[in-house]
Amino acid sequence: MSHFTNKLLLLMGLAVSIGTEAQTRFTYQGNTLTTNEHRLLVGSKPTNARRNTFRTIEEALRAAEQKSSTDTTWTEIYIEPSVYWIDNPDDKAIRMPRKGETTPYGCEVTINRVHMIGMSDKAEDVVLACNRGQTQGADGNFTMFHFIGSDFKADNITFGNYCNVDLEYPRNPKLNRAKRRNAIVQAQLAICQGDRYTLTNCRFISRLNLCPFVGAPHTNFERCYFECTDDALCGTGIYRQCRFTLFSSKPFYTTDGIQGATFIDCDLHSKTKGTQYLTKASGPVSMTDCRWTSDDPMLTIEWTKRPDPRHRCVMTGCTLNGKPLNVPQPTAALPVSLPPFAIGPQTAIISGQWTLDCYKPLDTMDRDWTADNTHSSWGYAEGIDGAEGCWGLMQLQKGARMMYTPAEGHDSVGNQRCHLVVVPCKSGGQGFGSATTQYLDICIKFDTRTLTGYGLRLQRTPDYDNSVVVSLVEYANGQVTPLTEGTRCDLFKGRCSITLQSVDSQLTATIASSPVTPTSDSVALQEQTLTATMPHPNHYGGFHLQHTGSTGASATVIQSILLQ
Repeated sequence: MSHFTNKLLLLMGLAVSIGTEAQTRFTYQGNTLTTNEHRLLVGSKPTNARRNTFRTIEEALRAAEQKSSTDTTWTEIYIEPSVYWIDNPDDKAIRMPRKGETTPYGCEVTINRVHMIGMSDKAEDVVLACNRGQTQGADGNFTMFHFIGSDFKADNITFGNYCNVDLEYPRNPKLNRAKRRNAIVQAQLAICQGDRYTLTNCRFISRLNLCPFVGAPHTNFERCYFECTDDALCGTGIYRQCRFTLFSSKPFYTTDGIQGATFIDCDLHSKTKGTQYLTKASGPVSMTDCRWTSDDPMLTIEWTKRPDPRHRCVMTGCTLNGKPLNVPQPTAALPVSLPPFAIGPQTAIISGQWTLDCYKPLDTMDRDWTADNTHSSWGYAEGIDGAEGCWGLMQLQKGARMMYTPAEGHDSVGNQRCHLVVVPCKSGGQGFGSATTQYLDICIKFDTRTLTGYGLRLQRTPDYDNSVVVSLVEYANGQVTPLTEGTRCDLFKGRCSITLQSVDSQLTATIASSPVTPTSDSVALQEQTLTATMPHPNHYGGFHLQHTGSTGASATVIQSILLQ
């Protein structure tokens, strides 16, 4: 054998030896495993791509992503018990969506055939965490993961957005972390763009808009646990032997219109009082051998407020607090719901007439929307959710505005008063879709041409999730200055009466509320009054109403306006 051949064999042997030594052995469920390019380890070992060990989840996903587009072999990612922050909770920067998009993500990855495995039988031992949500560390509905691809599995993992939930980690309390804010906002977990997602023995923790792997046509949950409020669950999901704690009455916005969501042998605990619905908008749901429990012994369960008989909703072998429960398949025709009768834009400001247009106020210029007067901003319609059964003028687009300009000869007034009855579609008292400069301004003593006058502002802020903040304001050429400190108001729900009046130099606003459907024991809620001195009293006699909130389920029905 030649010297050259000996040297070549020696080099080949050395290469094999290095490749073998480069891998890391670890133990899982009593078995000794060795890392390789399709078996990655995340945890205490330093990041070393050659050894296929990583300190962070994202590093491991990036390594798997590199192979995913060309390799048909599944990649396993084993994760040691700990808390892994997908987004740095100590970074004070606001997370922004990419240009042209609305959702900021903690980690986006294009990947197929990946299996994430928490290395403990207790899913609470392996926590993938973030703590950002809409207006709380993010501009938009912050989402921890965006998975693009198909064939994904996860076992024994907690996916948690701890924006509005305390992170408690019993295995090592030093890793505990308090929630970012008390006010509950949209704080999401995982959106997927692909198919065939399977989650086994996993936990999903957040509140509003939980979004546990939402987006795939087929998502299977086995022995998983969910904590959430509204608009939260996966509408294509099949849930087997899962547990739920529902903190509000509509865990789905809706479900897939054909296959719907399916619950089999599940336990659901409702924290709602009165009526627990499954969906906000009608969608098919089936429940088999499920056990409901409730903090309210008088709780009733319904599919949705307006069940569509076209949607298959079936409940079999279910109980509520141990008693048989049967919510029948909806068969009655839906109540007539007419489309909005649109009122064409009336953009001109003319004495003695109303202006109905779309307008983007100066203090919303940093928000990504545009006033559009090529189509209607107002329509006569029936409200939904909290305003169901109430008819009036509703916003058809963000920025809807209405103004009244007094007729010539009547445009100089002394004292002025207006009384409105409005019904927000939001039933919780938050009034608007999110705390993104969404408000309702009602103004009197107003010059519609210069946008100068006085008014009341009702605005959703990050401080409260079931209240608005109210203040008296001064308009001066479109610039708005508060005259009073923002005050919490719990009355912007139901049939809300608002009276705004000026007497000499004093401006007073009174807010009260009563149920949309009064009962024998209904009483009007407590009134709330604000007063301020107008710094620059005027003789203007115009009226101004500006809505910068979302439409649909976040709109407000304007039932009546009386100007005096």
